[in-house]
Amino acid sequence: MMPAVLPGVLGVAAGLLLIWRIPTCPPEGPCRTESVSIIIPARDEEENLPRLLRSIGGSRIRPAEVLVVDDGSTDGTAVVARSLGARVLVPGERPAGWTGKSWACYQGAQSARGEAFLFLDADTWFLPGGLERLISFWSKEQEQVRHLVLSVLPYHAMEGAYEQFSIFFHILMAAGAGGFTPIAPARLFGQSLLLSRDVYFAAGGHAAVPGVVLENLRWADRLGACGAKLVCLGGEGTLQMRMFPEGFQQMTESWGKALLQGAVDSGGVVLGLAVGWISVLWSTVLLLANSGNDSRVSVALVYVALSLQIAWMTHRLGNYRVWACLLYPLPLFYFCFLFGRTALRRALGGKATWRGREV
Repeated sequence: MMPAVLPGVLGVAAGLLLIWRIPTCPPEGPCRTESVSIIIPARDEEENLPRLLRSIGGSRIRPAEVLVVDDGSTDGTAVVARSLGARVLVPGERPAGWTGKSWACYQGAQSARGEAFLFLDADTWFLPGGLERLISFWSKEQEQVRHLVLSVLPYHAMEGAYEQFSIFFHILMAAGAGGFTPIAPARLFGQSLLLSRDVYFAAGGHAAVPGVVLENLRWADRLGACGAKLVCLGGEGTLQMRMFPEGFQQMTESWGKALLQGAVDSGGVVLGLAVGWISVLWSTVLLLANSGNDSRVSVALVYVALSLQIAWMTHRLGNYRVWACLLYPLPLFYFCFLFGRTALRRALGGKATWRGREV
């Protein structure tokens, strides 16, 4: 029995170290009136923008402006943004060595009028009172820590069964960037970022990480070096996203575009724990398939314990279903397959594509 149970205990321990807790924005409290420019980089986002812009427009807090930076869209992104009250900026030609998102964010920051910047991905949206909670928390913490940088990982609101296969990507993204572990610092999420104008430009802005796909991970070090305090929160009750409404292929392309970089930039400790945790998950499946009757019950109990841990880890990350946690070998196979395919492609000199561009 011990050979079956011991790996499970180690796996649960590794999982707890990866994600210990996921704090969320507290209820709205008194706050100073902030001059915040909301900056939204957008490339072919005419379907997503209305939900985000309407959620901002329905908030009691009025930002200094809502600025949509049209990153070479071929659809009606600019028309939709203007119709919903946003100011649209069309930046100049993207220089060589820049990703589209970093270029759009940097041009938006240079054009913005506010004393603080809130960067948001176009596929996010606020729940009622969500923008107020976010600004309130940031404002209150600013009274104690002047150079506060706040990043929220949006709650993943999924509709299709295929989206449940994101479960391990999402767990490891949260573990690698969120500081939700006692052994690694916060490193920011790319979907939302709130900071003062002064801190943004003191750290070089997105010009400090022009060609990096996961700019949030690399830029976190620059912000820390400038004396900023980085705080990450889960988006449950505040900010949501739906990442892959277009189907399984969109999901595969998106997760694959920076999978290797994300693993490296998460840091050696988080990467080592992730490898150990995934190894235990697989070994438990193999033991369950090949164990004799005398040990099958103990292995099954370990399998259930790991499934419940996955459910606990994800309950504040998104509306992941119980079946996805109990059948975790399926999304785990998808994760490992995509990781291996991406590694092989990069080894052969290939590049991933996203929104019609190589990244």
